Amino acid sequence: MFRSAFRHFSSEYFKKMVVHKNPDISVQSKNFAKNFLKKKPEIIKKEISVSEPLWKEPQLDDNDNDLTEEQQLERQIQKLEPLSRPVVYNLAYYVNKNPVLRTFVQMGVFIRKWDKDPSVAKLVLSLDLDKNVKPFLVFLHDIGVPSENHAFIITKNPAVFQDSLQDLNNRIEYLKSKKFSKEDIVKILCKAPKWLSLNVQEVDTRLGWFQKEFGLTGAELREVVTERPKLVTLPTSIAHKVKFGITDFLDYSPESLKSLLLIYPKLFTKKFEQIEANFIFLTQVAKLTHQDIQLFPSVLVYPLQTLKARFAFLKFLDRIQFDPTKANFVSLKALCESDDRIFCTRTAKTSYDEYKKFLKTL
Repeated sequence: MFRSAFRHFSSEYFKKMVVHKNPDISVQSKNFAKNFLKKKPEIIKKEISVSEPLWKEPQLDDNDNDLTEEQQLERQIQKLEPLSRPVVYNLAYYVNKNPVLRTFVQMGVFIRKWDKDPSVAKLVLSLDLDKNVKPFLVFLHDIGVPSENHAFIITKNPAVFQDSLQDLNNRIEYLKSKKFSKEDIVKILCKAPKWLSLNVQEVDTRLGWFQKEFGLTGAELREVVTERPKLVTLPTSIAHKVKFGITDFLDYSPESLKSLLLIYPKLFTKKFEQIEANFIFLTQVAKLTHQDIQLFPSVLVYPLQTLKARFAFLKFLDRIQFDPTKANFVSLKALCESDDRIFCTRTAKTSYDEYKKFLKTL
């Protein structure tokens, strides 16, 4: 009887569990922030205190005399309390109990991304809605970050709640002092939310390193950083390794190195091993020059197997021609087209089915 009742209770319980899915973050966050920032703290507290949980266990009738033996046993099971806190492997367990987590879910924050790091979970569960969350949302609003990006920033960088608002404002003021425009600052924060967690000294040191190593002017530095802010949030050792490899192993001049950074800053956030492998194929097999690659440097980080397959297919069709002065010229941009179907119709001048058949022969 006990096992039957337990199975019945378990099945009903899991049928009614809410499965967390990745929501439309931008729409949810925008609508939530628009209403949230207009409300007074006391109204928010009242709403949170009376808000219904996302899921609520069904309660049996209070009249025990009308219950069957199985229902009475189910009620006893519901009343059981664990001797200690249960082992929980995700934050979804706390959503009904924690107003901050509930607010984050309503905003569209993807809290499941935090489950892998216990320190993040501990931090989030210690937050106060009025003292920590609302002031940060107001801060984002005041510096011009669109409300639809608030959830994304919190998802990517929950550690920002460890810093005081004074520190956050100092970091924004530092960027302004370096002549970054308001639009540039918003782009930086939306592309790389972890930027907010870097103190002024760290940012200043990394910006100075890029300006010195690549011979950039102030305007060029701002352009590169705004385009690829992860250059600063990632350790400079990554960019240093790529810089060293390109100049010493790939034999590019300092002037060409600077050109590569200005055209495609993302190149200096990648692994040099991938860059080197692509470069060897492009120069030794495809017979491209340093100048050809410099005009479209993103080819250095394009998936090598796809490059090889497309090159072999064009060669099979006798359409492999990288000289712009000759017929059937194929640009590197066309070779790196993200969509196979577009590559087939526009560059290879054939059907996608023919390309798939060819791939099976490799």
